[in-house]
Amino acid sequence: MAPTVISSTSDPPSPNPGARACPATSIDGAPQYTEGFDEKIHWAPILKQSLGFLVLEHAFRLANDRYARHLLWHKPFWEDYVDSLQHFDMGRWGDGDDFLVNYIGHPLEGAVTGDIFIQNDPHGRSERFGKSGAYWKSRFRAMLFAAAYSAYFEVGPVLSEAALGNEGGYTYVPKCGLAPCSIPGRKLKPPTNNTGWVDFVVTPTVGMGWIVLEDAIEAKIVDPLAGDSQSLTWKIVRGSLAPSRTMSNFLQGKLPWYRPWLYENATGRAGNLIVKSEKPKKDPSEASSWRDQPRKAIGIHYVNLSLPMDWQGCYKCRVNNSGVGGTVSYRMTNHLWFDSEVNQFPGSGSSKGSGSATEGLFGIRYGYTGRVWNVYVKARPGFIYYPKTTSFPTGHEFVSLSRFAVDCGTTIEMKASERSAFRFDAGITLVRYLQGLDPRQAPVSVISPTYIATQGNFQVATGYVFRF
Repeated sequence: MAPTVISSTSDPPSPNPGARACPATSIDGAPQYTEGFDEKIHWAPILKQSLGFLVLEHAFRLANDRYARHLLWHKPFWEDYVDSLQHFDMGRWGDGDDFLVNYIGHPLEGAVTGDIFIQNDPHGRSERFGKSGAYWKSRFRAMLFAAAYSAYFEVGPVLSEAALGNEGGYTYVPKCGLAPCSIPGRKLKPPTNNTGWVDFVVTPTVGMGWIVLEDAIEAKIVDPLAGDSQSLTWKIVRGSLAPSRTMSNFLQGKLPWYRPWLYENATGRAGNLIVKSEKPKKDPSEASSWRDQPRKAIGIHYVNLSLPMDWQGCYKCRVNNSGVGGTVSYRMTNHLWFDSEVNQFPGSGSSKGSGSATEGLFGIRYGYTGRVWNVYVKARPGFIYYPKTTSFPTGHEFVSLSRFAVDCGTTIEMKASERSAFRFDAGITLVRYLQGLDPRQAPVSVISPTYIATQGNFQVATGYVFRF
C-alpha cells in the first residue's frame, strides 16, 4: 500500500474542496496540515470508555470495602441512594479521606477521564505541549469533561459513591470505624459522612495539571532523548512516565506507549514530514452486513422458575413455578442486543391470587450471531410482583408487593429460517427479600434500618422467536 506523506512546510492540495485544512503539530513541534478539520468529537467512544473506567473504579472499591458490599447487597438501593444524596454536606472542604486518596487518587482519575476525552477529540488528540492556543483549548475542554465525570462518580444514579456505598448516608470516624468510635491514646479526625467539596474541585483541576505535566515531560524530556528510536526501552519509558495516558490507552484498546502523532503501521519520519501507510478500507457491504439482517424480534415461550411462594397453609414453599412468557428484542450493534421478557406464573395455591407471580426483565445480551447458531450471555434487571405474599414485618399476613430481580445466564438460539429461531434460556435469577432489621446498621445513619437477603433462583425457558 502506497504511503501518504503529510507535509508540514506547505499546504497540500485538497482532494475534497468542501473540507478545511487545519493546523496541527508534527512530532517535532512544527505545524502540519491535515484534512478533516470538520470532524466532530467522537462521543460514543468517549461514553463507552468512560463507562468502562467507571466500572473498573467501583469494582476495585467494592472489592476493598466490606461495608460497601454489605450496603449494596443487603439494603434497599434506590431508597438509600436518595437519602444519601439529600444529606451531602457541602458546607465544608474535606470529606475525611486522607491525602493519598484526595490529592493523588482523584487527580489521577481526572487525568484519565481527561485523556479519554482528548484521544477522541480530533481537534486535540495530536496537539503537543506548548504555547499554542489550540493545545490549551483542548486541555480546557478535557477538564470540563473530567468535572462532569467526577460529579457523576460522586452523586450519579447507579454507578456512583452515593449509590454504591451510600456516601452521605452514614457517619464514621476515619481510620476507626462507624461513629461513635474512639481509640484510647490516639487522636482521630472528626466524624464525617464522606462528603465535601474536595473531590468535585480537585479531580478536574489538579487532574488537568497532571495531564499538562505528562505532556511536558514527554515533549521536553522523552522526545529529545529518544530521538527517532523506536526501541522497546523508550516505548516502556514513554508509557511509564504517563500513567494516565497509559490507562486511557488501555480503555481504548491501545498499547501503553501509543500516541496519535506517532506511527501505527509502517511510519517513518524525515525532517518535518510524517509518513503513514494508508489502511485498507473495509467493504461497506461487509461492515454493515448485520444492519441488513432483521434487527427486531418477538417471541413466546414456556418458562420454569424455582421460587419460594406463599399461599394459605404454605409459607415460603420453594416450588418449580411453570408459566408462559413473551420476549421483545432489538439488535443495537453486531454483538449487543436489548432484551426484555415478561412472564406470568399462575401458581398452584387454592386461594385466588396466592402462589402466583408476574416477572418483568429488561436488559442486554451480548455474544455471537451465526448462520445457524446464536450464543449470548445476558444480564437483565427487573422485578417480580406477588399479588399475595408475606413480608417483614407483617409475618403471616398476606400483602401484595414487588421485589427487585436480576436475571443472569445464557441464551442459545438455533435458526429455523431466515426470520425465525428456536430459543433456549438458562440462568440464575437473583431476587431481593426483605428479612428484618439490619444487624450491622450504622448507629449514626439516615439510610434504611432494614436488612435484605439476595437469593439465587434457577430459571429456564424454551420457545420460538420471530425476527423482522
